[in-house]
Amino acid sequence: TSSQMWPASPLRPFPAWLALLFLVSAEQHQYCIIGAGPAGVQLGHFLKHAHRDYVISERQARPGSFFEHYPRHRKLISLNKRKVRDDRSAEFAFRHDWNSLIDVREESLRTKPVTERSKVLFPHASVLSEYLQEFAAEQQDHIRYNTEVLKVLPVQSAESRFELQLSGTGLTRCHCQELVLATGFFLPRSGAEKVDGSELLLAYEDLPSSGEPFEGKAVMILGQGNAALETAQELQQYTSEVHLLARGRALPEGGSGVRLAYQTHYVGDIRAGRTTILDTYLLKSLDTFDFDALDNERLALVPCEGRLCVWAVDASDCIDRRCRENHEKSGQNLNYKLHIGSAAAGSELHERMTDIATRYPEGTELEDIDSNFWDEGNARLTSHDLDTMGLDPEVFNVSYVELRVSSKLLRQDPSLAAEVALLRRQAGGHDNIRFPMDAVIRCFGWTFDADILDSSFQVNLTHNGKYPKITTSWDVEGVPGMYAAGTISHSLDFRKSAGGFIHGFRYTSRALFRLLEERNFGTAWPQQSWKIALSCGVPGAMDVHDRHGPHGPSVSPSCMAGGLTAPMEPVVDHLLERINSASGPYQMFEFLGDMLLLEANASQLHLRMLEEVPLLHFHERYKDTARLTWVFRYNDNFHGPAVMSRDRVGATRVEEAHNSKFLHPHLAFFPAHSATPTMRHWLVEDVFTQWRGPDDRQPLLKFLTRAAANVTGM
Repeated sequence: TSSQMWPASPLRPFPAWLALLFLVSAEQHQYCIIGAGPAGVQLGHFLKHAHRDYVISERQARPGSFFEHYPRHRKLISLNKRKVRDDRSAEFAFRHDWNSLIDVREESLRTKPVTERSKVLFPHASVLSEYLQEFAAEQQDHIRYNTEVLKVLPVQSAESRFELQLSGTGLTRCHCQELVLATGFFLPRSGAEKVDGSELLLAYEDLPSSGEPFEGKAVMILGQGNAALETAQELQQYTSEVHLLARGRALPEGGSGVRLAYQTHYVGDIRAGRTTILDTYLLKSLDTFDFDALDNERLALVPCEGRLCVWAVDASDCIDRRCRENHEKSGQNLNYKLHIGSAAAGSELHERMTDIATRYPEGTELEDIDSNFWDEGNARLTSHDLDTMGLDPEVFNVSYVELRVSSKLLRQDPSLAAEVALLRRQAGGHDNIRFPMDAVIRCFGWTFDADILDSSFQVNLTHNGKYPKITTSWDVEGVPGMYAAGTISHSLDFRKSAGGFIHGFRYTSRALFRLLEERNFGTAWPQQSWKIALSCGVPGAMDVHDRHGPHGPSVSPSCMAGGLTAPMEPVVDHLLERINSASGPYQMFEFLGDMLLLEANASQLHLRMLEEVPLLHFHERYKDTARLTWVFRYNDNFHGPAVMSRDRVGATRVEEAHNSKFLHPHLAFFPAHSATPTMRHWLVEDVFTQWRGPDDRQPLLKFLTRAAANVTGM
């Protein structure tokens, strides 16, 4: 390798010490992982216990450093449910531990989980940070701390595909055959798209953990995610007012509005514990939640009186060409026509507006306005309506003047900005942002930072630049050997399952590990198999195999009453055990599930149950094979206000299980060469998520027998 990278010269011999330095500074590994957050540490844990060659580069001094700083106000939103009923399995209990990682070590060697570290339902973030440090301790020989990846370059060699250029340690380069991006998000959205004057914003990432510095202040918060709601909740203890402005989010039931997690079943939406702003807004305590204020408008910020004056503006408010061309392109310091207020003709306010317009003829506009009662919402009122309400339109027959001032002028003249701020408070009508703000805080979230990747990789981004574009097997699209893990891989189940959070990506990290094991080492996907003879007198007519080898009785089904029913009994037993306990499909509902492959010849039916597979990828892989899948899912129409309606329960009898609304198992049979299921089966919704009764088992057994008969022709 050194002869390729450092060609020798007859005039300048290649020094031995320099050759040694090169060898030391260019390690070679099978896998390089960027980031020792929970996803990187989780994947490293699997690789370590499979005895694979890997290294993790982490720019901070400790693993999971994100949680030393975030969430800013230090309260997690991941459930720390410590207890389940005594007869439930450890795997079942793990469904409800949202903070701990999968630990493959024997029990006595495992890191104490978060559920044993805090009794708080939503713990302090330091608890998670300390847990991750202890969990990662076993990988100390594999993790390079204080090592920043400056650039990832392509390498053309048999041993390597990637070179990592590093800083912070003695190691300057690292080569690897495969690269896993587990960086998480650390590039905040600036807010420039929605705010002219974005440099005046306070950043969520720079906020103090306590809201006390905002004592008595009026604060505007921009955003509608959990960071924004978390910030509002902390500051409300100290502020005089909190005003939350955002853009509406697409709702499952159609339209746009506020996505509340309990209505959407998506843990990334606004959690109930963050919604105190709804109380203080709707129970008239001076705070506001203008959830769609930024749908079609931007904000223009101008310093005034030591505070910030805020206006909502759209393209029609632009004064010049530069503004019109850059309004929708995150333009800054644009020139908008800002509405200051209205005054009755001849009033003292009118005189003050006239004085401003006279002193600043360039950059101001004073316009006479005649009030029209019949505009907009009143146009449909009839005389009968007016008589019924006792309403006289004539009382609104008033002449006004309106003052508008250019944003450019206000930025140039602080004294005028202060004068206008006072005038706006008195004449600004009922604009809900007419009063100056002491601070405006942006909470617009983060995006994936692709700058470390050489431009030759041509990595595409999705979801408005938030995620790298990846395949259903976590490959970064168009870059062989590069993968995404953790929260940056959440594009595959965005606004659906929990893949952006520890209790989701611990399973997708395991799935990625299993795919790598398959591809690189021929390790079979975890599975259990059954072979059922289809004729009498075949020795060992039913052999059962799992990942550890064969076991079980020999059965010859065609010699028994009931045909395939009896041989399918152990399959149903295994399936129900998975449904009642498996944690991966439970948290990654409709994304991860088990797949039963059914393959038959003249003498034998071979069944293979593949556990916790990424369904989109495996459907493509086995599209020419008959297969049966099971997943957890909610009813397609169980969202929005319906989740708390009188009709929230869809079914209580197994015969009506197809009407289930709450989380429930759903099975589907796909014939070979078909992407569409031809048979389906539902288990009835159950708040305890337990399906162990005969009314669950017997219909399921018949369904599986029908699927097997479809394949065998019996």
